[in-house]
Amino acid sequence: MRAPALARGRELVLLLWAFAIAAAGSLAVTGARTGTFAPSALAVPTSLLAVALALHAVLIVRRSRGDQVLLPLAVALAGIGLVLVDRLAPSLLLQQVTWVVVGAGAFVAVLLVPRELGTLARFKYLWALFGFALLFTPLLPVVGQEVNGARIWIRLGPASFSPWEAVKLILVVFFAAYLEEFREVIARPRRIGPLPVPPVAYLAPIFGAWAVAMLTMVAGRDLGATLLFFGIFLAMLWLATGEAAYVVYGAILLFAGALVAVEVFPHVAARVEVWQRPFAEDLRFGASYQLVQGLFALGAGGVLGAGFGSGLPERIPIVWSDFVFDAFAEETGFAGALALLGLVLLLVYRGLAIALRAPTPFLQLMAGGLSFAVALQTLVIVGGNAALIPLTGLTLPFVAYGGSSLVTNFALVGLLVRISDRGTGGRR
Repeated sequence: MRAPALARGRELVLLLWAFAIAAAGSLAVTGARTGTFAPSALAVPTSLLAVALALHAVLIVRRSRGDQVLLPLAVALAGIGLVLVDRLAPSLLLQQVTWVVVGAGAFVAVLLVPRELGTLARFKYLWALFGFALLFTPLLPVVGQEVNGARIWIRLGPASFSPWEAVKLILVVFFAAYLEEFREVIARPRRIGPLPVPPVAYLAPIFGAWAVAMLTMVAGRDLGATLLFFGIFLAMLWLATGEAAYVVYGAILLFAGALVAVEVFPHVAARVEVWQRPFAEDLRFGASYQLVQGLFALGAGGVLGAGFGSGLPERIPIVWSDFVFDAFAEETGFAGALALLGLVLLLVYRGLAIALRAPTPFLQLMAGGLSFAVALQTLVIVGGNAALIPLTGLTLPFVAYGGSSLVTNFALVGLLVRISDRGTGGRR
């Protein structure tokens, strides 16, 4: 048997490549800003490498046989995110580096607790209640905080965070546990002609959980999280049952709900109007200004882009959070945008492969749900930036500025590494 350090040699090599990507980006940004390539430009990438090597060492000490590509992918995406924050909002760079360290702590925490991942399924209803409590908290008058029209933030002293990022993990655990218990019943629907009719009695608890989450997010005016939770719900239901008709039913419900929301909620109607006619005379310098500037950035990028530090992404309001994809595409071009999406796609692919190899239905559903969460979140934010769908307010995983998203996604990758460890027969 090879030594633990040698057994994870591929991971180490890939981590060095991730460092190289971040270092090249930092040097390019510093060079464009100052005209010199000072060694100090490598301070942030070197800090990222130190964090990555520490996580690599933890996996070696635990003799993990889990997937060796997931951590380098997360580090590479986080490194690109640090470069973009340095480029777009240098005053926020130290905070983002701090959140990377906290995210690394979350990665280690999920490697250690609980001792057996299967125990999470035993407390599925407690997880659901805890998730709903987190979703409801931003609506409270003291701790809740409204930002850019969405009341989805909790402020505790000087710090604020968005709980829905953690709730997406909690709901994945709840859905996986519930569907594991009742998948045999749900997967054998009655049929009226060619149409399958799901057993409503068994779907009621999970549908009720989804409905409460939806209502809470609508009350908080967070359309992105509402869409993400609905997508996770449908994806996991399809994974558990194999019934494509359930997804069709869900899509019909989503479309009907969207039509009602446009009529009932003015903020939803406003976003749809911005999406439908962003260049209208009465919108392009007002409500749709952010989207219009983002579309100009995409068009200006061309095939290879203007180069880091040479574009004008600062013309996009709140670019470091909502429109970081457009900023990256402007300065790296269509090729860079494809490369970035390729990294995300590879992470999703590895997660789904882990789901196929997982030893229990609960872990299979959990890995699949976590992978779909990353895929759907990326799809929604990129689609919004490109005006393919209405803007939602989600953030690009690992890349956009924001502590809640970064910490949660590092924890997500840690869970996938643990599940892959089980799938290969390694230590839990």
